[in-house]
Amino acid sequence: MSIVLAVDLGRTGCRATLWADESAHPLASANGDGSVGLTAARGPEVAEQAILAVVAPLLTRVGVSAVDRTCIGAPGALVDPEGARQLAQKLIVSIPADVVSVTSDAITSHAGALAGAPGVVLAAGTGAVVVAIGAAGQFQRVDGWGPWLGDEGSGAWLGRGGLRAAARAHDGRGPATRLQIAAQAQFGAVGTLAIRLSADPNPARTVAAFAPAVAEAARQGDDVAKQLLRDAAFALADSIIAGAAILNEAGSVPVVILGGLTKMGAILLDPLLEALGRSEASLQVRPAKGTSSDGARWLATHDHGIHEPWMVRVDHQGVVRFGHSLATSEGDHA
Repeated sequence: MSIVLAVDLGRTGCRATLWADESAHPLASANGDGSVGLTAARGPEVAEQAILAVVAPLLTRVGVSAVDRTCIGAPGALVDPEGARQLAQKLIVSIPADVVSVTSDAITSHAGALAGAPGVVLAAGTGAVVVAIGAAGQFQRVDGWGPWLGDEGSGAWLGRGGLRAAARAHDGRGPATRLQIAAQAQFGAVGTLAIRLSADPNPARTVAAFAPAVAEAARQGDDVAKQLLRDAAFALADSIIAGAAILNEAGSVPVVILGGLTKMGAILLDPLLEALGRSEASLQVRPAKGTSSDGARWLATHDHGIHEPWMVRVDHQGVVRFGHSLATSEGDHA
């Protein structure tokens, strides 16, 4: 029996799923805390700890001592292929597995959403990134710059905007808003927010946790919150359109929108779809065929597809194979 382990490691959470052979249903899965990304200080080490905290008890529970293939989607893997290599080499020993593959969580999301096929995928959760991959090897990554430089329209971006609005209302610099009351209810006194966030080991995750409160305030008619949701939708639409532009595909371009932010529903998705409809691009928005975990499973067992240039693979003998785009990814911003 062949065992495949798929790991979806994000900045907010980590999900590990085990499959046996070609079964349509997983053997088991488990969830835990995420990681700040491979580019952070001690990124590969912290990522390994986050993964093992989920995977080790999962393997014990199922009674599996080793796996045949595993693939990890981790934030920062494209911009830091050396960090991806270090993580793969750590996990080939600590899991262990015959082959460990590491790539960006954006790549696993793309592979899962389109079942390995070309198209454009927006992954909007704590962060926000668009990945566009064409049949002829075209590649465009849009945003994914992280919570301080980009991730526009993401949960962290939206939550931070809501907290800024609460701070402005608190000071009298901005309009009154329900977000001030919501911030106090969730975090305590607004005046202590800066101190709390400066000491937070994962501030992007913390501010993203306020995004649902922004959506709820918008549903209740708060003008400040409604504008924040519209701005987020338009930012996400701009990223999708920019990604689609690189593909030059004949006919309409498949587009999938996924991630935790989609749980906000119509308050975000309606203006997002409206903005896409007004664009000159020929876009066909469709449901995702699978999750990022499904994409990690796909990439663990398919090593000759359109995603291979962005993979790092290490076998149990320590042989490292870089995808050619990762080996020359100095200009990438994943």
